[in-house]
Amino acid sequence: MNAANRSTPADRNRAVARLRALTIGTTIAGVAAVGAFGTLAAVSYSGHATGATADVDGSTTSVSSGTSSSSTSSSSNSSGASTTATATATPTATAAPTIQPATTTITTTTGGGQVSSGGS
Repeated sequence: MNAANRSTPADRNRAVARLRALTIGTTIAGVAAVGAFGTLAAVSYSGHATGATADVDGSTTSVSSGTSSSSTSSSSNSSGASTTATATATPTATAAPTIQPATTTITTTTGGGQVSSGGS
C-alpha cells in the first residue's frame, strides 16, 4: 500500500481559503434567496378587502372603513310604474376581544429525590 503524500502548508492554506470562499458564497446565496422569496410573497399577496358591498336593484354600494355612503336606484317595470330604492350603509365598530390570564396552580412537594441526567 502506498501512503498518501503529506500536505504542505501551502496546500493547507489553499484548502482553508477554498472552504472560506464556499462558506461566504453559500451565506450570500442564502440571504439572496430569503430576500427573493420574501419579495415574491409580498408581491403575490393581495391583502384583505377593506369594504363591504350591498346590491340593491342592480346598483352596488361600496363601504370603506370609517366612511358611510348611500346609493339611490330607480327602475320601471312593464306596466309603467317606477320604483325608487335607497340604500345607506354605515360601518359598525366591533369591540376588541379581551384576553384573560390562564389560571395556574402551584404545587410543592418535599422529600428526598434523585435527579439524573441519564449519563453514566
